[in-house]
Amino acid sequence: MSKYTTGEIAKLCGVSVRTVQYYDTRNILTPSELTEGGRRLYSEEDLKRMKIICFLRDAGISINSIGELLSEHDPGSVISVLLEQQENILKEEIHERQVKLDMLDGIKQELKTIENFSIESIGDWC
Repeated sequence: MSKYTTGEIAKLCGVSVRTVQYYDTRNILTPSELTEGGRRLYSEEDLKRMKIICFLRDAGISINSIGELLSEHDPGSVISVLLEQQENILKEEIHERQVKLDMLDGIKQELKTIENFSIESIGDWC
């Protein structure tokens, strides 16, 4: 069974060594073994867990939520709730950005009708 150092697991998962260390301090990813010199060693199972953590982080799930999910005895009952919450957050962000895009588009359209633009005229649109 392979053992990985902090640097190796970081490289395999495309994160920094500091990120792996941070997950250790948060008890989200603890090494399965410590050498006599105090070096952390991670197992294949730890590597799988790290990949799951990275996947969930890429999906925007918070570290706290990931920690709760990974400590659940029945993670299947929690994952759908977490994913739905994240989906709602992302939809709201998309909506907020769409409102800003629409505002910018409106300003651009107004600019086409103005012959002599001045910075003060922006206040007329607010």
